[in-house]
Amino acid sequence: MNIDARIATTKIVAIQLMITLLAVAGCFAFANVNAAYSAAVGGGISVIVTASFAIQVFSGRANASAARIAKRFYVGEVIKLALTALLFFIAIVWLQVSYLPLFLTYAATLLAYWLVLPFTLDASVRSL
Repeated sequence: MNIDARIATTKIVAIQLMITLLAVAGCFAFANVNAAYSAAVGGGISVIVTASFAIQVFSGRANASAARIAKRFYVGEVIKLALTALLFFIAIVWLQVSYLPLFLTYAATLLAYWLVLPFTLDASVRSL
């Protein structure tokens, strides 16, 4: 795996955390504690899922074959989708959350991919 990919993933998680904290602060300032809590849960889901994907993908050897790396990505995506569904199920069924801050913060944290990836791609990929 390329060191740039690890750096990009670290930046994505860091930006997701910053977006989550901004959403929590905004909800706390302009709404109520439950909205801030819900925003924290929504952002937390995104951060946990992204971190688990990164651990899955980067857990193998750096000099592994392309097939093995692709398999790690596929397995990571399946785990990511299942974990997202499970965490949203837990949040909706067992936690007292407000849905709007929960989903808006989750959606806002997904913007981290769009903010980081265009600036971390190799120049040869950018020209495509």
